[in-house]
Amino acid sequence: MKEEIAAAVFFVARLVKRYGYLNNDSRERSAAVPTSLLFENYKNHWHPSAPTRGQAYRCLRMNRVRLQDPVLQEACERSSVRYEDLGLPQELTAWVDPGEVSCRYSEHSSPFCVLVVDHCQRGDGELSRRIHEAVERASLEVPSGSSSDEEEEGVGDKRSSIKHKIN
Repeated sequence: MKEEIAAAVFFVARLVKRYGYLNNDSRERSAAVPTSLLFENYKNHWHPSAPTRGQAYRCLRMNRVRLQDPVLQEACERSSVRYEDLGLPQELTAWVDPGEVSCRYSEHSSPFCVLVVDHCQRGDGELSRRIHEAVERASLEVPSGSSSDEEEEGVGDKRSSIKHKIN
C-alpha cells in the first residue's frame, strides 16, 4: 500500500508542479498531507487478494459534478493551501489499487497505467520516470467538453478497459 499511495501522491504532485500556482514551500507542504490521509482512509479498504474490491472508495476523482476530490480538499485545508491553486484538471480520476495506480484524464478517455508496483524497485529511478511519463501522457489528453459522471457505474472496475500501459 505504501508504494501505491506514494505513486498516487507523486503523480498528483507532478501535475500540481506543472499546472498549479503554488510556490515550492506550499507544494511540499501540500504533498505530505494527502499521504497520511490516504493511508488512514484506505487501511480498511485495501484487499491485495481482490484488487478491484473497494476500488471506487480508493478513487481520487474530480469532474463537473464533483469539482473537488474530498481527500485532496481536506489535504488543502490541513496545509493552508487553496484547492484552486493546485491547477488540477477539471476531470481526473486516479485509482489507487493494490499493485497498480491508474488514471483517466477525462470522463470519456481510456484509463492508462501510471505505475505497476511489481515492476518498479525503490531507488532505481523507475518510479519517478514512469510517473513523469504518465504526467506527460495525461497532459496530452484532451479533456472532453462534457461529463459522463451522471452514471457512477464507470467508477468501479476499470482494469478490463485499460488499453495503454507505460513501458
